[in-house]
Amino acid sequence: MRRLLVLATLLPLTILGCGGMGDPDHPAPTPEQVATVEPGAIVEPDLTPAETPRETAERFLTLWREQRFHEMYDFLDSDSQATVDRDQFVRRYRDIAEEARITGIDFEIPPTVLQEATEVPFTVTIHTSFFDDIIQDNTISLRQEMAPTTGGTASNDRDREHLFEWRLSWSPSLIFKELDDHTLVHFFPLIPRRGAIFDRNGRQLALEATVPVIGIVPERISDPERLITELSEALVLSPEEVRAQVESDVPEYFFVPVKTLPFGTSQEELQRFYDMVSMGVLVREGTRRIYPFGNSLAHVIGYMGEVNAEQLEDLQTLGFRPGDRIGVLGLEATMEEDLRGERGAILATINREGAIAFTIARKDEKPGTNLHLTIDIDLQMASEAVLGERVGSLVAINPQDNSILAMASFPRFDPNDFITGLTGAQFAALQENPHQPFLHRATLATYPPGSTFKVVTMTAGLEEGEFTPNSTIPCTPTWTGLGPNNPARANWQDVDRGLLTPAEGLMASCNPIFYEMALALDNIDEEILPRYAREFGLGSFTGVDGLDEAAGIVPGPIWKIETLGETWFSGDTVNMGIGQGFVLATPLQILNIYSALVNDAILRTPLLVAKKGSNDGTVVREFKAQEIRPLPLSQTTLEAIKEGLTLVIHDTGGTSYQSFLDSTVDAAGKSGTAEDLPFGSDHVFFVAYANRSEPSIVTIAALEEGESGSIEAAPMVRQILETYIVGPATEDEPDLTVN
Repeated sequence: MRRLLVLATLLPLTILGCGGMGDPDHPAPTPEQVATVEPGAIVEPDLTPAETPRETAERFLTLWREQRFHEMYDFLDSDSQATVDRDQFVRRYRDIAEEARITGIDFEIPPTVLQEATEVPFTVTIHTSFFDDIIQDNTISLRQEMAPTTGGTASNDRDREHLFEWRLSWSPSLIFKELDDHTLVHFFPLIPRRGAIFDRNGRQLALEATVPVIGIVPERISDPERLITELSEALVLSPEEVRAQVESDVPEYFFVPVKTLPFGTSQEELQRFYDMVSMGVLVREGTRRIYPFGNSLAHVIGYMGEVNAEQLEDLQTLGFRPGDRIGVLGLEATMEEDLRGERGAILATINREGAIAFTIARKDEKPGTNLHLTIDIDLQMASEAVLGERVGSLVAINPQDNSILAMASFPRFDPNDFITGLTGAQFAALQENPHQPFLHRATLATYPPGSTFKVVTMTAGLEEGEFTPNSTIPCTPTWTGLGPNNPARANWQDVDRGLLTPAEGLMASCNPIFYEMALALDNIDEEILPRYAREFGLGSFTGVDGLDEAAGIVPGPIWKIETLGETWFSGDTVNMGIGQGFVLATPLQILNIYSALVNDAILRTPLLVAKKGSNDGTVVREFKAQEIRPLPLSQTTLEAIKEGLTLVIHDTGGTSYQSFLDSTVDAAGKSGTAEDLPFGSDHVFFVAYANRSEPSIVTIAALEEGESGSIEAAPMVRQILETYIVGPATEDEPDLTVN
């Protein structure tokens, strides 16, 4: 009875998977006939001829194709079933399918094979998500065995004949012909060398080095508790951390990495782990990311971290395993696909000692692409030293090609710490730090730009208003241009500077002059100043490649009603005229405006990645700053702006005259101080370029807390301009030698 029920289950498979190759004299029951059998009903045998060996082989292979491993087991002969139970059989097929990245199979039995042949050759095509198709020729051996029954005896010789079935003499070699009872299938990733990151002068900012990896093989662990105790002590990990790896849900023959030791770990230090081999501990070589300059340029380069479960679902087909690392922040993350290259692997059978017995398939790895940045690491470190522990950023660009020379941000982190391993408490301390050390302030922090915005207001006033470079506007201690119903607005100075031209207004950073310009523009069209701000690149990404950035905010009538549900007033335009109110910008956006002003008034994307190349020095691709648009100003307006920026530093009435007194460079620039209402502390800025005759560097210092851009930020900018143009001091460089 049991035999007939099994056949009733499998006969539809014969029709679907074997092309209807049953006995024509005794056709299989139709699906309708099978469906009429009541569950649990006793069905009398129909005494049809026994299945042929070929049909049995076809049914077994069809079930494999459909991944119905549980039912495949019913086709094994008694000797095979005595060797492996059903759960072991199913688990073996599933584990190997997962390990080999098998997505499906197809098979073919040669048409010349007779139905009665007990040795059935077949060709199986194993499809995988990682390797090319694996095609193997194999053979199924079959024999007749007594079919299981529920009782009763055969009434005659013909009935007794039909109590036999064809069964497979199964071994693991039917999965892969190289496999046997003493070997396992293992996927060995071939991890390519991750692309290095270089500065503009060819110095390595990130590279790969060989390091020891301490791990375990679950099937070799004889005493888990002892292993957890001794390994946690040796690795300075908590027992819980080691236990999580010991009890991880992976095939028993996996190498499970527990901890990567630091680059340079001595053989004497490793001997302790070699002595633990009998406990299930293995020492393997791995590669580790090294950042020779420590926390310098941390926000630009970023760091790497272990793949999480969600990421692993997508990356597993690319050869990633639990414990592997990918870029998390900065260029390590945004350029991940370029840097990581293409993983390869060896699919092989291994013996109990983990040695390769036979190679089933191989895919060679492809090394990652190197990144060559425009950063000058000397200037970068000088910028970080000048910024010190002031919360903020300091950025420098070469306006000739708009390439970024330095991009300092504080506070920062050391990306090496994420490779060697941070404790939960250490990572939490970074995350919970109120100054946000992971925030790249150059591109992601937004501030009211303060008086650095006045070049935009001056441009709009000269191009759209009734002002000319020769217009004179009162620079009074207070301004009452909005009428008696509005409070007077104070200048930052409490003296009357008299009548000043727009350029002199920049020199003195006189708020009333730019209030007046902004109000005049508002009276013409309240959209003029917001439009000019957008034309200068505010309110949108700069387009710097490889870095996350904020777009900032350019407010206007539509923005205010959609965002705040409020009407736009003239006072909003007036506030915007001096870089206050709702307008927000990143330091890089502000710097990019000034870079455009000193380079033919062409707004371009900042350039960070100069080229991508291979290890042999071949350039894969070169990059240049892309033109966005010309700034909306005439040559006359541009010259008036440059005059004002020059007066800031070179005229005794300029806001930063004292800060640049006796400087070795010929600079021009603009200070800025912005209120951070309602939070209290002011933001301070200074942006400048040098030398004026042929500018090769433009720099901004942006401090989150300060009192005066001229007093606090300007000296920082001066030091960077002088360091770059006059020449950096000689510094001891870190040892970049790696094996």
